[in-house]
Amino acid sequence: MLFGQDFLFGSFYLQALLAASRSGDCAGIFLNTPRRQHKTLNKMLRSKLYSEIVVHVCPFDYSHEYPIRELRKLCIAETKFLQKKAKRFKSTKILISLFCEHNHARRNIEPLINKCKTLAPDCEFVNSIWKGEPVPGTIAEIHITSSKNLPRPPQGQYTISFDGFGGDGTGDSPDCDIGRIINHYPDARQIRIWNFRHNGKFGHLDHTPQDKRENWPTVQYLKGHRALLDPRQGRVTWPSSALYKPFADDHGKDGSSKDNKAMAILPVRLPAVKVYDSKGNTIDLMQRFPGDHPLGARYYSKLYAFQLGNIAERNTGSRLIRIDSMPLTDANLRSGLFK
Repeated sequence: MLFGQDFLFGSFYLQALLAASRSGDCAGIFLNTPRRQHKTLNKMLRSKLYSEIVVHVCPFDYSHEYPIRELRKLCIAETKFLQKKAKRFKSTKILISLFCEHNHARRNIEPLINKCKTLAPDCEFVNSIWKGEPVPGTIAEIHITSSKNLPRPPQGQYTISFDGFGGDGTGDSPDCDIGRIINHYPDARQIRIWNFRHNGKFGHLDHTPQDKRENWPTVQYLKGHRALLDPRQGRVTWPSSALYKPFADDHGKDGSSKDNKAMAILPVRLPAVKVYDSKGNTIDLMQRFPGDHPLGARYYSKLYAFQLGNIAERNTGSRLIRIDSMPLTDANLRSGLFK
């Protein structure tokens, strides 16, 4: 199984995504949304960082209809373009997705996919459906929207994308039990994490036009999300009376320095609490901020959760941390009562 991120609007934060990626990761990108991203894809391929990249060809269609007759010419032209890239950059497998989240019946889309397969023998094809039908001979792609009612793993090869996760208002991907989702799809070829800033949005209620968005992710934000896919060290240890979150609430570009940083809700009320590595060395001090939760006081680090884990790992070889007198927990992942 490969892990990575959906850098769908990657041309707006190319340097950040390259800096945040790990060698051998997979990735996803739009080729023509909200603008041409051919140069971005080319630079991603040149980096040789990625083992596989899913490329969604056609401009994203919020109606999910994707009229085939009107888009056929574009699909064929871009498939030829991607075949040239596949022959040139052989260290990265290009997975072509003609439409991202389509509603087509198999009988309608299969002829176009088969035509494009003949034009790109060095690529593989992904069938990314919303309410559409599976197509034999393609890699099915599931876009999960929340951790509730996860779709069944499909037959054959498939990939999992978090693109759209939380779009129903149930929360962002850092707030869920990602380990449970990964375990639900043990045979997935890829799993790619996503959050709203990957598309320049601030939450599911942000309806800013695509070309006017400004909430782009930083290197640290992207590294923190990639860390969410790492296996949990230890187990979920915190009780339901407390909470550790790897990403604090995000208030947007005008928010405070605590946004997106590691945070905890504890049944103690102190000006600050210490963070320790697994051997008891102090590695951080979380400050209390106004606005207590019913379960306790809110404490925020100045660091991202993955940075706390990095410090702990350098000290001890383990990413486990202890906050105040709470049990040890994996710095990368949420612990306590899951939503």
